[in-house]
Amino acid sequence: MRYAHANVEIDGAKLRELRKEAGLNIVQLASKIGVSFSYLAAIERGERPTVAPARYITICDALGVEDRTTLHASRVAAA
Repeated sequence: MRYAHANVEIDGAKLRELRKEAGLNIVQLASKIGVSFSYLAAIERGERPTVAPARYITICDALGVEDRTTLHASRVAAA
């Protein structure tokens, strides 16, 4: 039996903002988290609004984000 894991909604604009604040270009961050720059660019543009939970944690860790809700899209919508 296969179980579907819920994906995490991610705010691409906030991701881009934090990436730039960290002084990373898109290629550098993509390399750091182990994805292609085109995949990361699609997340930032909102074309991939969800990511796997493990990928979300990897992104947060790479950007030094301690509050795991910072990049969550529903947090932005609720604000």
